[in-house]
Amino acid sequence: MHVSSFHLEAAPPHSFELTVHNPAGWYWYNPLEVFSNGRIWAALRLSSKAIVGLRLESSGSLDRPRVLATVFSRQKLKASEIAEVSDMVAECAGLDEDLTEFYDEAREDPVLRYAIEDLYGMKRGVLLRSDIFPSAVLAVTLQNAPVKRTDQMLKLIITNYGQKLFFDGRLTYTWPIPQSIMKTTTKELTEKCPNLKELAQMPFEEARAKLMKLKGIGQYSAEVILPHPQAFPIDIWSAQIFWRLFFLEEPMPPKLEAIQIVRKHAEKRWGRWRRLAFVYVLSDLRNLSKRLGVNF
Repeated sequence: MHVSSFHLEAAPPHSFELTVHNPAGWYWYNPLEVFSNGRIWAALRLSSKAIVGLRLESSGSLDRPRVLATVFSRQKLKASEIAEVSDMVAECAGLDEDLTEFYDEAREDPVLRYAIEDLYGMKRGVLLRSDIFPSAVLAVTLQNAPVKRTDQMLKLIITNYGQKLFFDGRLTYTWPIPQSIMKTTTKELTEKCPNLKELAQMPFEEARAKLMKLKGIGQYSAEVILPHPQAFPIDIWSAQIFWRLFFLEEPMPPKLEAIQIVRKHAEKRWGRWRRLAFVYVLSDLRNLSKRLGVNF
């Protein structure tokens, strides 16, 4: 097996561990990645159709961040393939993501000021070079299901339809491609919906409307998929959490009404930072519950 490695710089602050190993248990690249002792292993499928193993670890500090990427492949990779891996890591780990403005505003917020203190340097990261399929699979499996059940479904889908890769002593799997699950082609899917990079270039409401034309994709699922910072993908579970944060002991109305009220309040309160606010709050629930004296 061929092995190559390179370092990548990141915009400070950047907490490598919080970014790739989210406290809420959300996966970084796919649910069957492996995290251990500050390193993460994942299997990637490149545009050339090559399957590679990736190991990432921090080689810097919170305020002088660097990431060491080690790539494992059956054949020596071309320079273009190494560049693609580098770009994927930079996007997915949020290496260029600047948190300065978000933190400036969050420090003035009675909830976010605690979350950014607890999770300082955590980046969200968005893999725009991917087609929409993995995000759509996540969105659909989240519908009307608790997170634990969604995790079980995703792992079954990946182990049954993804490609297995053993490297560096770790067993990983790629995300499945659409053709492995259904009789379709990537071209047919692209004709129905653009990839994430194309969606990201559209205005938020236009991109959301585009996704909602797909069968089975409503507003919640569309906002799970969209990379836009304005997305605020709440379901009834997360609506209950944000209702308690926003309105304390005020009785909660019927769920659909509550979701719309919470969505509008988040838009007014957090504006263009509401997706990051969503991620920070849900990733810090245990600490926020203690700090604010609120039971979720």
